[in-house]
Amino acid sequence: MFDIVVTDKSGEIDLTYWGGDDLEAVQSVFDSFAKGNVVYVSGTVGTWGDQKKIDVGEDSGEIRLANEDEYVLDDFICKTNQDIESLWGYITETKESINNPHLKDLLNAFFDDEEFVEKFKTIPAAVRYHHACIGGLLEHTWEVLEYCKKTVEIHPSLDKDLLFAGAILHDIGKIRENEVSLGINQTREGMLLGHIYIGAEWVKDKISTISEFPPLLSDKLIHIILSHHGKQEYGAFLTPQFPEAATVSCADDIGSKVSQYIRAKKDKDTDDFRRYVRPLRWIFLE
Repeated sequence: MFDIVVTDKSGEIDLTYWGGDDLEAVQSVFDSFAKGNVVYVSGTVGTWGDQKKIDVGEDSGEIRLANEDEYVLDDFICKTNQDIESLWGYITETKESINNPHLKDLLNAFFDDEEFVEKFKTIPAAVRYHHACIGGLLEHTWEVLEYCKKTVEIHPSLDKDLLFAGAILHDIGKIRENEVSLGINQTREGMLLGHIYIGAEWVKDKISTISEFPPLLSDKLIHIILSHHGKQEYGAFLTPQFPEAATVSCADDIGSKVSQYIRAKKDKDTDDFRRYVRPLRWIFLE
């Protein structure tokens, strides 16, 4: 027997292949496909613990490479339901509203790069869980900006130029951490370095090309990126140490969490009042 995880745009599910006592035959089935392949599966859906799973038996199911006429690519990766150009327009308008010339020059250094812009508009924000879709990074960035703008209304003493620039740039490392083919995958660079380090290094490199960029402003912006996961056990290099950093971190957290709950309700595939969704566990659907 062997256990694998199979995935499409609706999520992922554990699969167990019960191949009997012929170990060579089981190994042959396992070796017939690889990560990134589209597989055809028939079996029995059951539960293990509090999760659904698929059991495929030697004589009561099948797992094999799928033929091209047995699937469509749209089954494997979803797209944001937001209008891409509207979201991008919102971010560019926010960029234009920034008064600090150094921050505006920095953002223009990124936004004038056509390849960067195209990837920003299309790359998913994650391999799974939150905003794991085409346009997910852009949608997530828009949400974080919205939360930050609401916070400025409550706390007008915040440095909104630093805050908005940090919100726009906080996750740009995901442009190099994630890639899309039949699904969403992590790049080698993403696996080894992670999007937080990649983003901080990328911003630091751009800052080095801008004349007389204030060192303290640079340090604060890099800190926002390094600390936006909030806690070191969640991947942050540092915990947020000033108000704008705390605001971006909180906006990032609420944006990612709320979207997962909303997506779980939209993707409801049961008449039950609840659904199990990793990593949130049980979601109330009514």
